[in-house]
Amino acid sequence: MQDSKKILLIITGLMSAFLVVVLVIMTINFSNYAQEKEYDRANIIASLIKDGLTDHMVSGTMQQRKIFLDNAKISTKALDVWIFRTQRVSELFGEGFKNEKIRDDIDKKMIKTSKIQKVFNESIVHPTLRITIPYIATSTSNPNCLSCHSNAKEGEVLGGISMVFDIESARFAVLLTILKILAVALVFIIFFIYIANKLLKPYTKTLEIIREALKKANKGDFSIRINIKNNNESNEVFKWINTFFEKLEKTISSIDKNISLFVADRRKKYNDPLEKSQNIIKDIAMIYRFKRTIEQDISKEVIYSRLIKIFKEELHVADISFYEVDIKNDKRILIYDDTPDKFCDLADETTSQRCRAYRTNSIVSSDDFENVCQICISNKEYLCINYPIDENISLVVNIKPKDKAELFENKREIGYIKNYLESARPVLQSKILTEILQRSNMIDGLTGLYNRKYLDIYMDTKIKNHKEYALSMIDIDFFKKVNDSFGHDAGDIVLKGLSDIFKDSIGKNDIAFRFGGEEFLIFIENPEDAQETIGKIKDSFQEKTFNLNGKSLNKTLSAGIAYCKNDGENPWQVIKFADIAMYEAKNSGRNRIVLYADVEKDKINLKDDGEF
Repeated sequence: MQDSKKILLIITGLMSAFLVVVLVIMTINFSNYAQEKEYDRANIIASLIKDGLTDHMVSGTMQQRKIFLDNAKISTKALDVWIFRTQRVSELFGEGFKNEKIRDDIDKKMIKTSKIQKVFNESIVHPTLRITIPYIATSTSNPNCLSCHSNAKEGEVLGGISMVFDIESARFAVLLTILKILAVALVFIIFFIYIANKLLKPYTKTLEIIREALKKANKGDFSIRINIKNNNESNEVFKWINTFFEKLEKTISSIDKNISLFVADRRKKYNDPLEKSQNIIKDIAMIYRFKRTIEQDISKEVIYSRLIKIFKEELHVADISFYEVDIKNDKRILIYDDTPDKFCDLADETTSQRCRAYRTNSIVSSDDFENVCQICISNKEYLCINYPIDENISLVVNIKPKDKAELFENKREIGYIKNYLESARPVLQSKILTEILQRSNMIDGLTGLYNRKYLDIYMDTKIKNHKEYALSMIDIDFFKKVNDSFGHDAGDIVLKGLSDIFKDSIGKNDIAFRFGGEEFLIFIENPEDAQETIGKIKDSFQEKTFNLNGKSLNKTLSAGIAYCKNDGENPWQVIKFADIAMYEAKNSGRNRIVLYADVEKDKINLKDDGEF
């Protein structure tokens, strides 16, 4: 009902202001009218007194003028009446009675200006009107003034009459009139407000009901329904509002129910279901854009980098490790890690089965139980999420919150993290399948090592990510004799045996290629490990005994090593250097390892010897 009161107050205020303005204008006008009326009455009385004095003058009874003036004062109810004469009259007829003198400046001003003077005294107690009328000499009057006042000139002031009237009664009449008007106006205003209230009350009540309903709707409560009781014009509006709220409630409920099929709730608190739906739709749009983007990416590594960026920038995960688990080979490959502490060193160093999240295919949180994951640092917070991609690959996200509060916030985002992983899953499956097909096309069928085709791709693309590395060219000594003496099947056994030694001896980031025939190329990521790794391979191969058609056979190999010391070198040139060193090993007796740097050094020494 506040709106009704406000409207009535506004109407009352406007009408009161209007009434005040009207009363002020009326007061001024009535006051002026009363003053003018009193002035006209005084002017008439003054003229009558003037004519009476003239008659006394003609009849020679001017000595009786005081009685006349006293009677005039009584009959006109004037407060005071007096006449005065100028010097011209005094010269001919004397000074006159004692009170027939010029009394004040008003009389003097009248004589000077020859004009009637009127002065209103606006006293609160006794307001008065003072009027002073001149007697002007003229020859056109009857009787002729100049015939008696021979020393006067035409238009000259001979004297005047001053009168003072009490206008309190006139003011009272004006005030009474105004009060009557005010009373009538107040009655009209009260009646108007009453009628306005009766007419406005249904509408203001309707607005109040609508406002309360919309207030609840603004807070997210769309279950409100307006009760329809009376048969009035508002009922149609109420029906529309109820219908709208009912449709809106059903729509929001349907959206909230069905939208969970597309994206998980981020566990944020929303008082308004519309706000919740809006944010969830925004999340769906972002996930859709993410999926549409990764579908055009060239490899799963690029997709991984986008996922990590989302975890860092959108979900504000401070420290994170991201792993790819090779299910068939039981290996856990670190994709990304920006954490200062390594929480899962044991799982990294041994097997993926040590990772509790992967092994149980569940979410592992440090607050689940004291030291729940025994290979993680017990005094740190952690949150591990396993997400299988297919039968070959599973992803493990390891989040390291700073404290329990951040752990709680990260747990609220688990559903959203899985939304992104789920959207990436079919794309990753496609990339993994493509990678498997490509790998099968780039794997040597006999040895299981990468073939020359993959070597070409690796040398032109991925090797650029390494600034320093070593390449070793390896060739089996007298391999042709094996084929000639025992057959090609025996040769295949020797080649397979050497490739197995490669797999067991090289580092996890090193790569072995079958270069062609009995030649192999090994990429060694850490140049400092090159001689030790190739030496281990050489010794293992020399010690390995092959049983060929009932006969035992031991073979040796020759190897050359070349180093890349900066990323500006051409990798194919480094391969050429390793090949030169390998042939130098063969030419110098076989079953040995030669560094390309030593070959270059020997060339320089031979050149120097020739000069001496």
